[in-house]
Amino acid sequence: MLARLLGCTALATLVAAAPAPHGPVTARYRVDQTLTQDVDATSAGKGKQSISFSTSSFVTLTFTDSTHGKAVRVVVDSMRGDSTAPVPAAVFDSARGAEFRGFLNEAGKLSELEAVNVSPAASRVQGFISDFFPWVKAGVKSGERWADTSSRATTDGTDSVVVRRITSYRAVANETHNARKAVRITSEYQSSVAGSQPTPNGPARIEGAGKGTGTYFVSSDGTYLGGDWQLRSALTISGAFTDEPLPITITQTTKVTSLE
Repeated sequence: MLARLLGCTALATLVAAAPAPHGPVTARYRVDQTLTQDVDATSAGKGKQSISFSTSSFVTLTFTDSTHGKAVRVVVDSMRGDSTAPVPAAVFDSARGAEFRGFLNEAGKLSELEAVNVSPAASRVQGFISDFFPWVKAGVKSGERWADTSSRATTDGTDSVVVRRITSYRAVANETHNARKAVRITSEYQSSVAGSQPTPNGPARIEGAGKGTGTYFVSSDGTYLGGDWQLRSALTISGAFTDEPLPITITQTTKVTSLE
């Protein structure tokens, strides 16, 4: 896909020999997530608090060949939460049709998704689909290892949080997944969190670290076939509302299913 200008004759030869670009390719996924948050607010006189909820999202991805990779369009087909989800059902309903764009480079790494039709609903649900697509490598061989470092900032009014993550990948075995030949890839990651968030009791500082593991499957042509992840974060929250930082434990699981 990368050619240098070597003269008119050579260029004509390259163009004639280059394969015709493929048309757009569509893939659909179901993303199931569960999040549990435990806060020990004993030092603030409020005891221990816990919340746990689950969400299910159906998304359609369209991949279109582009220079040095593929343009990716993500559309939310539907999204719902259980009865304990802090996001109202009306917001999930309003998120239907929300569109995000990204870019999948030649190495198989997807860029951060950006909302196209910005709306309050799309902004509130973007976090549910931001991490469902891992690093996929076409032609990856069992035994290969690689790593990635990322930094993601979320800003919404006075809410500003930065998450830095180091992820290690290892292709461990050739297997059959969903009736397709695939490579099973494991991932291990460590993260740090720092930022501020508004609360009913005033602004709060949040910081801490997390770690997790995952397993996913990639076909020989780089098609993502789904996987599972688990992440556990140990954080603290501090502010004028408490004399001591309050410990928070967040456990998140994600399961992605490829829909043929």
